Amino acid sequence: MYKVEDLDAVKIEFEVIEALWSKAYHAKKPNPYDKQAKAVADKLREIEQDLKCRGVIPYSQHEIVEEILNQRFPKAQSNEIVLYEGEQYKKKFWPLVRSKTGKTVKKWVSSWMLIEKRSLRANLEGKQDDDT
Repeated sequence: MYKVEDLDAVKIEFEVIEALWSKAYHAKKPNPYDKQAKAVADKLREIEQDLKCRGVIPYSQHEIVEEILNQRFPKAQSNEIVLYEGEQYKKKFWPLVRSKTGKTVKKWVSSWMLIEKRSLRANLEGKQDDDT
């Protein structure tokens, strides 16, 4: 069982390793901080999830909405748009864990993204301009 102090300590560690990883990043060379960054990110997720499950820290409003959407639309596909309480949400997937070569995805993660009404209007206006 974790404590809030554990979460704070891992957040600081995450910020440090994130800065080191960013400085060492090069598109064509392996990053020496990859394993450390992954381990710290996994630990951060694990601690946050434990604290949220036990009610020590609250779920965000977005996490609550995501859980409701996942229950209502369990078979939603990538880029599928649904309506919930007058707002539109789009389902997105991206790789969480890849193979060493990076060609195979070992674990996927998904999220629901709120589609801003302003961007919807802009998208519709853009499509209307293309049609004319």
